[in-house]
Order: sequence, then structure tokens, then C-alpha cells
Amino acid sequence: MALLTGAVMMPSAASALAVGDTVSGRFELGEKQIPLPAGKWTVAGLGNQNFSMPEVGAFGTIRSAVLMMTRDSSVVAVLEVNANALPSTDGWGRTKACAPAENQLMLIDRYRTGWETSCQFLRATRFDAGTAGPEAWEKARAFAGKEKLTMPQVWLTAGFRVSDRHDLIDARYHINPTLLLGPAALQLTQLSDWTGEAAKADPLRQGAVRAVAAWGSGFDAWIERGLRNRMAEDPGPLPELVAATPSYADLKLRELDRLHQEGRIDDATYKAQVDRAKAEVPEFKPNTSLLSNSVRKNISFRSIGTIVDYGIAYLVTANNAVSWGIALTLNATDSVWFVLNDQYWDDYYARLNTHDAERLVDFTYIGDYVAAEARL
Repeated sequence: MALLTGAVMMPSAASALAVGDTVSGRFELGEKQIPLPAGKWTVAGLGNQNFSMPEVGAFGTIRSAVLMMTRDSSVVAVLEVNANALPSTDGWGRTKACAPAENQLMLIDRYRTGWETSCQFLRATRFDAGTAGPEAWEKARAFAGKEKLTMPQVWLTAGFRVSDRHDLIDARYHINPTLLLGPAALQLTQLSDWTGEAAKADPLRQGAVRAVAAWGSGFDAWIERGLRNRMAEDPGPLPELVAATPSYADLKLRELDRLHQEGRIDDATYKAQVDRAKAEVPEFKPNTSLLSNSVRKNISFRSIGTIVDYGIAYLVTANNAVSWGIALTLNATDSVWFVLNDQYWDDYYARLNTHDAERLVDFTYIGDYVAAEARL
């Protein structure tokens, strides 16, 4: 009887969710697995995004869910997640949240190709039960009021955007700073308290940011598996106090242990890969150059082309000054045409051929006072 009662209280990932349901490990949204950090999460709101973009094809609708993790009457974490109901045909583009900005505490682009994106970010977000938001959040606000739940004004938000040509998961895990700082976090009620400079000036806040960053830098592996419905295990807990080994490394180490125990990799291979897994860290190399790719390609090309032009001109004129004049004139004029032509191809023809989904696709988020947006 106890087992039967537990099964009713904990709906399976594939069952239809309803507000008030309690789930753990993962749940299903838009036929995708959404990972949940260890613990009990309550479905606080469900809805659809007010989103329209014919360029991505017939995607059905954007399903949204808001889940809350509570301790006593306090909300310690909020998950807001969006996923498409039907597969697209031309990718899901980018999100403004994954572009470098002053309010980012961490930004990692794991990959970004024509149709595929995997990025994560960390920043502070300001909202409480009185903040407006998408349909799912409006229902969650009503749920929180009914249950008399309390929540902070400022959160540490670990956001993830993973998409391929067909599907998308857009998830934001809002973490109550008291999980990391205890009662001291109650005094930090402004977004300015959680800027990069403010965190550097306070070892406690810096430790909190590092803890969430370390957790997030591995949790994206769960998001990617969920997008493809390949979650066979449940994630670990939310970060608290001090960052431990990143969860991505934990996941790899567990799977290496399993492969070794099954005899599918030998001792030497197992030891070598364990050492590499422990040392793996996310790598993010932002483009800090002030020059566009077209200009840099032109510099590389014309450096050689000018010498060739000089050589040809000298064979014809047998005059050093005239030859250099011809070569440098060609360098100046051809550089302009080269850059303009290259940019034109990147902006028009290349997109037609590669379907490089550089369009911006954003939804309505809690704490962001903008409506759902799709912009080419």
C-alpha cells in the first residue's frame, strides 16, 4: 500500500503534469526530459508562451513550466523552462542571454553551429511573488500565494540554452542565495550586490558565484541528454556553500566506472580516461578582436597578394617605384571590394546555403520585462 501511495504522489516523467504535483529527478515537457537537481520539486505553473515565428516552421506551441523547491515555507529554487511541442525544420537560433553582457557572471558557449547551440550563463535576476511574467509564472505566483510561500527578491540564475535543428530546451534555474550564504544573503536585495565587481570584493559572494558556476558548468550535460531523451540517471543536488567536483566530471566518472566493471575498457584505458575526466574544464574563448572576420581574412590574403602583384608589375615595367605603386593601389582598392563581397555573402548567400540560424529567438522570462521575441 505504501508503494502504491508513493507512485500516486510521484507521477512518472511521461504522465501528464498538473499544478501541485511533486516530481524528482526529471519530468517531461514537450516530449523532452527536463533534469531536476536532487530533491522534491512541486509543479507550480504550466502554460504556453505567446510566441510566433513562421521561419522556424510548424512548431506547435512553446510549452512552459515553473517548478519550485521549498524548505518549510521558503522557496529555495525556481525552475522556469520552455520547450517546443513539435519539431522545427530550420533551427531555433540564438538567445540574447548567451551574448556577452555586463551583467553576466559567467558565459560559456560550448558550441554554436548553423542549427545547433549549447550555451550557459550565470547572472543575478530580480523577481518575487509580485513580479509579472509568462502564463506559467502567473499560475505559479497564485500557487505560491495560496501556499503562503516566501521567496527572496534577488536570485542567482544559471541559464541553459540547448537546441538542434528540430528541438529546443530553454531552462533557467533560479537559486536562492541563502542556500549558499545563509541569513547573510537576506541583506543582498539589489542586483548591484551581485555584479562581478561586487562579488570580487566579498569572499563570501565570490565563493557563492564560483559554487553555482562550477555546478552549472557540468549541469548542461544533463540538459543535452534531456533534449535527446537519453537520461538514464538522475542529477545530483543544487550547489550549497562550497562547490564540489563539477557534476559533468561526476557523470563521466560514474560511466567510466560502469564501462570498466563491464569489461568494455581495460585497466590502462580506464586509468588514463579517469585522469583526463578529472582535469576537463569548460573552455570559452570569446572573440575579443576589434576586426571582423572579413577584415582579418583580407589582411591575410592581401599580405601575399600584394607581393605577387608587385612581382607581376615589375616583370612588365622593370621599374621598382611604378611596381610598388601598382601593387599598393591594387591592395587598397581590392581590399574594399573583398571585404564588401565577403560580408555580402555572409549576410545573404551563405545563410541560404547553410541555414545558419543567427536569428534571435527569446521568450518571456521571469524578471525580464520583455515579451516573447523572434527577430531575424
